[in-house]
Amino acid sequence: MAYMIPIYLNLVLNGRKTIEEVPSALRNQVRKKVEELRLEQQVQSEETEA
Repeated sequence: MAYMIPIYLNLVLNGRKTIEEVPSALRNQVRKKVEELRLEQQVQSEETEA
């Protein structure tokens, strides 16, 4: 079922689904990936500004 994580990640990032709509078995993993990507984007934008 791990193959579904990138699919749900993409749906959440694009606003097509919310974390609450992700199946409970995958929700924590998808939430973690979303947080990692948002943190990475934040760091990249800070580096660009500096």
